[in-house]
Amino acid sequence: MKVFVTKNVILSAILIFILPACEKENIGNNRDCNIYLATYSRHDSRTSNTFFLFNESILTQPLPEASGIVSGRKNPGMVYIHEDSGNRPVVYVYDTLGNYRGDIILMDIQNRDWEDIAIGPGPEEGQSYIYVGDIGDNKSVRDHLKIHRFPEPDLSSFSSETAFSLDIEDVFTLSYRYAEGASDAETLMVDPATKNLVVVTKRDVGVHVYLLPYPHSNNGIAKAVFKGHLPLRTIVGGDISPDGSQILLKDYGAIYHWMVQDDVISTLFNQTPVKVAYVPEVQGEAVGWTHDGKGYFTTTETEKHEADPVLYHYRRK
Repeated sequence: MKVFVTKNVILSAILIFILPACEKENIGNNRDCNIYLATYSRHDSRTSNTFFLFNESILTQPLPEASGIVSGRKNPGMVYIHEDSGNRPVVYVYDTLGNYRGDIILMDIQNRDWEDIAIGPGPEEGQSYIYVGDIGDNKSVRDHLKIHRFPEPDLSSFSSETAFSLDIEDVFTLSYRYAEGASDAETLMVDPATKNLVVVTKRDVGVHVYLLPYPHSNNGIAKAVFKGHLPLRTIVGGDISPDGSQILLKDYGAIYHWMVQDDVISTLFNQTPVKVAYVPEVQGEAVGWTHDGKGYFTTTETEKHEADPVLYHYRRK
């Protein structure tokens, strides 16, 4: 086991003692079982002015429980948003100004608790894939979680004048569990450099980071590889930029930004993030990069407060 030691030797010793065992079963050909410890504390993050609020638009079709957002790759002028537990198994499509364009419906798929969405590479080279994370578990009782994957459809033939409805029947489902037991998570990311999936939990004091190494299988239930604790709390969304060079994670009050050095996992633990521009939202759980990686979008739930649903667009200065 390889451990990256924090500045606080006593804390490191405690964490080493309590870290879950690293599982090597059912993780494909990946045998990397390194466990990382963050080299920074929660309070080391400083505010950066790298990004600014570029635009804010009202979503023309409100989504009371918006939970995840990503930008199109094949359709760079579109953003994909979904709702969480108990809602329709639908990825809603908007343009970058918040105009509703249509529905992508995942046939024969249940929305038990969709909490995040990611987009990136997959089995077919040159094809972008949408990943929907049915990874929420408020009471930590689920035996296993699911991530649904399907090729990003070409939406160029649909008119901007009429909302479309597109059924997706060929959906790949990856089932997995955490070796140390059930946990609630609201963050799913795909690393474009490796095609690995990264899941970050929500409710732990020092959120857990897990890896689902590529290639993924829909046979049986995979075991997520525990990579370590981050000194953050209540992480509710995240995304890796299209070129793999930047990472965003958000809690309810801030968005944290990393520039990738070496690889995504080691960057999360060894590089202190900065806080970037964010207009506080009452229940903001969604953040996603723009298609060019020069900015990001956020949006929020509106069910619990009187407010218009807003699509916030931030850009690099």
